[in-house]
Amino acid sequence: MKRTLLQTLVLGLTVAGLSAGDLPADIQAKFIKILATNAGSAGKVACKDPGVAAALGGAGMTADPAAKVAWAGTEAEVKAYKAAGKMVICGRLEWLPAGGSIAVVEEGGKPQIYLHMGNLAASGVTLSDAVLKIGKRL
Repeated sequence: MKRTLLQTLVLGLTVAGLSAGDLPADIQAKFIKILATNAGSAGKVACKDPGVAAALGGAGMTADPAAKVAWAGTEAEVKAYKAAGKMVICGRLEWLPAGGSIAVVEEGGKPQIYLHMGNLAASGVTLSDAVLKIGKRL
């Protein structure tokens, strides 16, 4: 079911034809919600970005600094959340080596998920095979 939901979301966003650049906060929030739920952190994500936090609230999620999953809006947040042992989701591929576990980015007009397997393993969070198959591994 989770795989079907994720595939449907990716297909829907592909059809929507996103422009180049960062994904909008509401789109990021949908991916964050699916990934956090898949990681066992349903309903809660550590997030300091007010725009993404508002979008997460609209998606039924709450910002909780104690959550095991975090959204990082800056490279400094990526490093801080990684140091705290969280699974870090970010919107920039170049932040994965700094500690990001997952990057959700726009690539060729479509959303794409990238996984940093070392940082993901270090967070102690396990993702389903469905997410691991859809994401591109670094």
